[in-house]
Amino acid sequence: MLTPETIAAIAERLAEHAGLELPDWVIAARATARMTMIGCSPGEYVALIAGARGAGELAQLIEAVRVGESRLFRHRPQIDVLASVIAPALRARGRRALRVWSAGCAAGEEPYTLAIVLSRALPDCAISILATDVSAEALARARAASYPRAMLEHVPQRYRDCFVDGGESVRVVPEIAALVEFERANLLDGAAPRGCDLVWCRNVLIYFTADARRRAIDRLVGATVPGGLVFVGYSESLRDVPELDGVRAGDTVYYVRRDNAPRPRPPTPPVPIAVPAPATERRSAPIAMSGDRTPRTERRPIAVSEDRTSPPIAFAAEPPAEDTLALYGHPTAAHVTAEISARLALPGLRSLTIDLDAAELLDSDLARVLHRARAAAATAGIWLAVTATRPGPVRWINRHGLDEDSPVTSARRHGPEGRS
Repeated sequence: MLTPETIAAIAERLAEHAGLELPDWVIAARATARMTMIGCSPGEYVALIAGARGAGELAQLIEAVRVGESRLFRHRPQIDVLASVIAPALRARGRRALRVWSAGCAAGEEPYTLAIVLSRALPDCAISILATDVSAEALARARAASYPRAMLEHVPQRYRDCFVDGGESVRVVPEIAALVEFERANLLDGAAPRGCDLVWCRNVLIYFTADARRRAIDRLVGATVPGGLVFVGYSESLRDVPELDGVRAGDTVYYVRRDNAPRPRPPTPPVPIAVPAPATERRSAPIAMSGDRTPRTERRPIAVSEDRTSPPIAFAAEPPAEDTLALYGHPTAAHVTAEISARLALPGLRSLTIDLDAAELLDSDLARVLHRARAAAATAGIWLAVTATRPGPVRWINRHGLDEDSPVTSARRHGPEGRS
């Protein structure tokens, strides 16, 4: 267990050397793993990374704390919305050029995915993608444009001709690779791009402190033209950003930057939730999720804004302050991620309860989703509790550390008197 002083010393080095401002739990977890690997005490480790001889270890720590998990065509619902909703809208507007920023691009899987989808959907449009990351190692792999052959499993068949098969590896074809320019940059420091029609920054903000998150969002918004689009991860939300309107398309929520002109508003406070026409909206009633059945929700008509300068925006009259998501059967990480993301995007939401009592099979992947969701909710000022009363789900919650800092969970498990 690292002391607050040790975490603060490590955090200072990360901020000085790489501009990273991360939550204490991320620093503690990654630094502890590195200390165990090289066999030194916390005090020795702080001294090591503070000196010139520890430059190599500091670089290893930066690699460990940065968000590097990625793959080609990751989070398919967002990619599908890009291809089936965003690209046709841009084509209808007669766009001849498109500037994209992929922030936190890791080893290049996401910007190459964007290049493939956009070039195929907009063949007459000049696509320009700037991809940035703090990791020199990741960028070197990205520029090589070569990936293990197993990565093709995630690529839809219609896009596989965008890769050259090299046996154990595949390489992005030169004409697609040429659309992406890689640059080493931290999201919090240096000059951010300007005039971007699309900003893609997924699973990066969730690891920032509240202050760093605000500064990063300012840069993302500042890089986006009025009417431009911002995509973030399923466990992240920009619901608290006044410059952006949330847009819902199926299971995906993305954001549109408002223009400078006043936008028409209904008489009640708006909740921007967009859907493709005809529009419908989920109520806040508990939802049943299962890996082998369609999510069940109650639906009612909603009004759609007459402003057509951006994709349709729908407004609900009374957003819930408290919401519950009940999971049934074998809930998959992808479905739960999408549902939690949609709930966290609701303005006015103060607490969200994830009820596991009706779940029959709970995977470890789901625990990681819930941990990320809790961090995202805390950043947005929303209380997220994972609850259960049945012994099996309760043991799963305890085993994965999801009972921590959750008095709601404790109350549900033990009752109002705190008894088992």
